Amino acid sequence: MGITIVIWHQPNADGPKAYGAGKGYPLILVQLESFQNFLLNQSVEGQPLTPVLNSLKSESLYFPHLFQQIGRGNTADAEFTVNTSIYPVGAAPMSSKYGNRKLPSLARLLHKQGYIADTFHVNDVSFWDRNQMYPALGFDTYYDQPYFRKEKFNRFGASDEELYRVGFNKLNALAKQNQKFYAQFVTVSSHFPYTIPEERKRLKLSGPLHGTTLGDYLTAVHYADYALGTFIGKLKQTGLWNHCVFVVYGDHFGLNKKKYNPQKISDSLDIPYHKHISTFNVPLLIHLPGQHRGRTVDQTGGQIDILPTIANIMGIDLGEEGFTAFGQDLMNAGHNIVGMRYYLPTGSFFNDEVLFVPGKKGFTDGTATLIRTHKRVQDITPYKQDYDLIMDRMKRSDNYVGHLPLR
Repeated sequence: MGITIVIWHQPNADGPKAYGAGKGYPLILVQLESFQNFLLNQSVEGQPLTPVLNSLKSESLYFPHLFQQIGRGNTADAEFTVNTSIYPVGAAPMSSKYGNRKLPSLARLLHKQGYIADTFHVNDVSFWDRNQMYPALGFDTYYDQPYFRKEKFNRFGASDEELYRVGFNKLNALAKQNQKFYAQFVTVSSHFPYTIPEERKRLKLSGPLHGTTLGDYLTAVHYADYALGTFIGKLKQTGLWNHCVFVVYGDHFGLNKKKYNPQKISDSLDIPYHKHISTFNVPLLIHLPGQHRGRTVDQTGGQIDILPTIANIMGIDLGEEGFTAFGQDLMNAGHNIVGMRYYLPTGSFFNDEVLFVPGKKGFTDGTATLIRTHKRVQDITPYKQDYDLIMDRMKRSDNYVGHLPLR
């Protein structure tokens, strides 16, 4: 086919960091809806916004500089990229355009290790063509709307608590059978327009944020954090918690930069907030079996890097598997560059230092902004090599996925 295979393999005299730390253990992935990284460790009117995630962060690997890479498919594109380490093409949802393919994926890698792969989502599986995407990704079973109680939490149906209740019961049954599993949970309780039933609200706002869309967003994510805690609590009660790899990440922004004034967000929450960097920055936390002390991994990354990072932890060598990954293992990466398009111009990228956004002329009139301080960089010439590299890498990714075999 003339495809150049992109395999990232970081040599290390002592072996890769965290390699095999989760080998043979169950793997649970939770994709949090509309969840941005700035939410962690924030308080609103004296109330912690994400107490469950804050606690999880204190005993997990935490990646504060991870960025979304979705295209038009939004949440479904995040699922696709995390499960394949392939770039979304941007203008077309990957679930619709490539749901008829047999996609190399995390599920298929784990099948070789004796795992089964299940995915859970409270909406109808035809939403965003997931009935095509899940078989394409190699999931054995998908649990959608009919499996959950008929409660009306929001326009998608059941609550995150119900999602986790059903999911936990299924996983606990598998654990009792000594069946290794990979389980993916796609949450929806913090989905736009962020209106949740009054009796389910746990964040009590009486100040300036009360009755605002920003206040509704914070209330919805506070509930989503609480619901996640009910799931973790059940895993701890049964002993599964210390015997699984537990991954949580955000799918994409909640506060659309076209609708929310960054300065108002900054003023309301008393935090620095950049219209691009803060908007596209999503959390990633990975809890290893038996881990009790947290560690911050400062490496810049994207959702495309989650599969290689998990593969390393699960003791899977992508080089030996001949697996084509367009991301890197964040535990062992050196210099990293992750591309973004659709919500930014094609050729935009995050690297170890900056967010670079091309201008109308491409690189020459582009802008670079430091990720950690949000300050503009005047001299962009050092980033030309990264720009050329990411343009080429995304073309290779598009070419690769376009040549994958039909199912």
